[in-house]
Amino acid sequence: MKGKSTKLKTILCLIQSLTLLLCSTATMAQTISLNKLTGQFDEKKDKDFITLDSTELPVNKKGMYLQKEAAEQLVKAFKDFKKEYPNIPFIVVSATRNYTYQSGIWQRKWDALSAKFNDPQKIAEEILKYSSMPGTSRHHWGTDVDITSVSSEYFRNDPKGIILYKWLQANLPKYGFCQAFNNGRSGGYQLEEWHWSYQPISSQYIAQYKAILERDPDAIMRILNFTGHDKIKLESLVKEYVLTVNADCY
Repeated sequence: MKGKSTKLKTILCLIQSLTLLLCSTATMAQTISLNKLTGQFDEKKDKDFITLDSTELPVNKKGMYLQKEAAEQLVKAFKDFKKEYPNIPFIVVSATRNYTYQSGIWQRKWDALSAKFNDPQKIAEEILKYSSMPGTSRHHWGTDVDITSVSSEYFRNDPKGIILYKWLQANLPKYGFCQAFNNGRSGGYQLEEWHWSYQPISSQYIAQYKAILERDPDAIMRILNFTGHDKIKLESLVKEYVLTVNADCY
């Protein structure tokens, strides 16, 4: 009887610990504001963010930011990569992009494609091959980075790109990063070898985003006011492109 009692207590303790862990994770996710989920904030004024100019990470332009924890882990990955491959570029070419920044990208592409297509839905789908609708980008979260090149050609055919991509695939998960847009997904963005996401934090963001889309999608739809938002199948596109990511990123 004593042995059974001890086992029962152990099981109850494990259940209690798991419950606390799940509740803690849910609580963290619930603290993420809608403004942060959709990038409608200033990362330069946010205490959780750090400028990459203050780190050892090479960047292709000044003024980029990431959440502190993500930046710290990326620095570790960068240092370890350079020990093996000192002559191969490992450069952050994009990090946090807030709603305003993403709107600029969207507007430029919309204007360029408007001369080619008369159908707003077609224009949106062309842009969405590689660029996000404002308010839906993972780059809003301060957890995602683009590394060295945003060309698949580089990672598939350039000897340095091939080595870098193999290393990223084999090693970045050790530092908490997942490849958000990999092969084998049923929809969403094209394959992006360069786009990596810090899963311990980004998983909380996508869980919160998903919960809102399931419970009250209009809460998100009504704050998206980029060009063409009212002429496309907005809700279905948001759900597809936000949620169709590598399962390892959830």
